[in-house]
Amino acid sequence: MREIEIKARVADKAALLAILKAQNISVSEPITHHDRVFGLDGEDGGGVNAAPWLRIRTEISAGKKSEIFTLKKSITNQMDSIEHETEVTDVAELEKIILHIGFTPYSDLTKTRQKAHRGDIEICIDTIEGLGDFIEVEKLTSEDVDYKHIAEELWAVLESFGVSRDDHVTDGYDVLMRKYEGSTVSAR
Repeated sequence: MREIEIKARVADKAALLAILKAQNISVSEPITHHDRVFGLDGEDGGGVNAAPWLRIRTEISAGKKSEIFTLKKSITNQMDSIEHETEVTDVAELEKIILHIGFTPYSDLTKTRQKAHRGDIEICIDTIEGLGDFIEVEKLTSEDVDYKHIAEELWAVLESFGVSRDDHVTDGYDVLMRKYEGSTVSAR
């Protein structure tokens, strides 16, 4: 499966939520994600970033906790990735496997997410501790789809919410967090 997304900074989350409500888009209750990302030694995470990245996500939604393991590999940029994920039952053992095969810790962040949908497009309103508020719109597609066509479809949705292309963010939250923390960009 291929996930194509567009991300933008949000200056006024309350105003954005009001716009969604006015368009009859129902937004979920907040979900907490604790994401630990692992990369291969020396990979910087920026740009096209064709290396595989692994994530262990602890998700808490409506008091229920789940652990999700994800592999991502960028196609044209960080917001256009092949993605595979599965729920796991033994996170400690999974982390040992990840480290044993040569991946190293890259970032650790917590976010609060609210989800909504417009047709087959998922809308995520995220608040990341230390980074602020963002909106992502994403679409799951076949692996051979035309990126530019889907990106324009996603921008049309964002622009209908009053989001400007001037607020476009091209880095993943993991890369943004490392920059915010002043870490060297490469995996350790």
